[in-house]
Amino acid sequence: MPQAVVLELIGEKLPLYPAKYAHGLFFALLSRINPELAQRLHGAPRKPFTLAPLPGEGTFVLRFTALDDGLFAPFLRSLLEVAPEGLPLGDRPYRLARVLATPEGHPLAGVASWEALRQVPRREKVTFRFLTPTVFATSKPGGRTRYSPLPDPRLIVGSLLDKWQAHSPFPYNPKEEAALRELFALDLEVVGFRRLHFHRVQAGKGFFPGFTGEVTLRLWSESFEVQEALGCLHALAFFSGVGAKTPYGMGLTVSL
Repeated sequence: MPQAVVLELIGEKLPLYPAKYAHGLFFALLSRINPELAQRLHGAPRKPFTLAPLPGEGTFVLRFTALDDGLFAPFLRSLLEVAPEGLPLGDRPYRLARVLATPEGHPLAGVASWEALRQVPRREKVTFRFLTPTVFATSKPGGRTRYSPLPDPRLIVGSLLDKWQAHSPFPYNPKEEAALRELFALDLEVVGFRRLHFHRVQAGKGFFPGFTGEVTLRLWSESFEVQEALGCLHALAFFSGVGAKTPYGMGLTVSL
């Protein structure tokens, strides 16, 4: 069941490398409860979680989302067990002030079942707000990786479809998936954008380009199945993020 929580942490000052330290904290906490799960996730090509540091006044705010039903509970349990001792972010401990798990507590928190995401109304037009720099990893000849910091409709929806296929208990079969990718490539285009900005940020061991802002996509296909898939993937973005490096704070996205 996709879930999103916002953690408010209090320390003497903000961490120097918030995304990197948050990533390390996550695996340290998970290893306390389930070392095998932590090791498996560390090597997984598609991570079933996101971590994103957020702006806060006097606090360090961290958003955590999980797409795996077996991941959220162990992480939260370890977090609450370690919290009284102080949560290490870099070389400094932070005190856990609040865990916000509902939209009433924080607009970036919430929960939705996979069944509910499947039942989202079909959409012909969708808007995404990219709150943190977003980038897409694509392949080049020779196995090289290229990073594209552009709001290409095919890459946006293709990224979300990748995440759905990897983590949902209701993946599309190969024939359906191929048809969706083909129709998205042919019939999806950008029809509006606002406040697009380019950034270069640290994510893990490197620096990556990315864009923020709002992008509106229009689907010209009249297929109800494709429109239903677009609505479903649009809703998924809130929990899965978009693009690469989402475990390091990139690709935080809300669906408008």
